Amino acid sequence: MKKANRFRSADNIYMGAFLGLVFPVVGFLLYYLLMFFDTMSLSTYWDFLFREGNISAALSLSIIANLAIFFYFINSSMYEASKGIVGATIFYGLFIIIFKFF
Repeated sequence: MKKANRFRSADNIYMGAFLGLVFPVVGFLLYYLLMFFDTMSLSTYWDFLFREGNISAALSLSIIANLAIFFYFINSSMYEASKGIVGATIFYGLFIIIFKFF
């Protein structure tokens, strides 16, 4: 008898895209909390990133959070959700290119 996987219903491209869009935001907030929470507010940090032109670097670091969920889905054989995460990462990559060069 095949063992039922309760997470199998999450194996769709929409769930992967949703998580791929949310995890970098969580990664960005965690980076802010760990590094700059004591010295400046979130809005001040956001303004600092735009003023100094470091927004593309901060977004690039936040995308690393997608690696954890991507590898989890790959190791769980949830390939459709993995496709959604890759798509969301490409979407973020386009924004990084725009912030970097324009």
